[in-house]
Amino acid sequence: MDNIIIHPSARIGASTVIEEFSSIGADVVIGEECKIHRNVHIGAGVRIGRRVKIQDNVVIPPGVEISDGVFIGPSACFTNDKYPRAINADGTLKSGSDWELSRTTVCYGASICANATIVCGVTIGEWAMVGAGAVVTRDIPAHSLVTGNPARIIKKTI
Repeated sequence: MDNIIIHPSARIGASTVIEEFSSIGADVVIGEECKIHRNVHIGAGVRIGRRVKIQDNVVIPPGVEISDGVFIGPSACFTNDKYPRAINADGTLKSGSDWELSRTTVCYGASICANATIVCGVTIGEWAMVGAGAVVTRDIPAHSLVTGNPARIIKKTI
């Protein structure tokens, strides 16, 4: 399709569907049987496991790793720099070497609901669930449901 951009170095697993207006960056790996909905951007070097579902309007920047069986709801947002700025103190435009990439991991079976924000440098545990609109600023233990800003555990799941 003309309205999907996939970098030639990206590796896409069998039976994975990528819908219109999406872009897949350099050196991205997406596993088998994934569903990438409309208007999704996956940045360079991102790793996505098998049977992952990513809903509309999601941005996954470099530094994010998503394990098998993860659900990411519409308009969820990941960051990858704890102190983002457009310019340096002297007013010059920042370049790629002026920032520090922070890693984020989303573990097996986790769910991130609509409009959640995941601040970089955290791990979301296996089968954890991030409620709609939550802002995750620290690690989420496995089998936990978190909501709010900042996200807090409200109960254990399965």
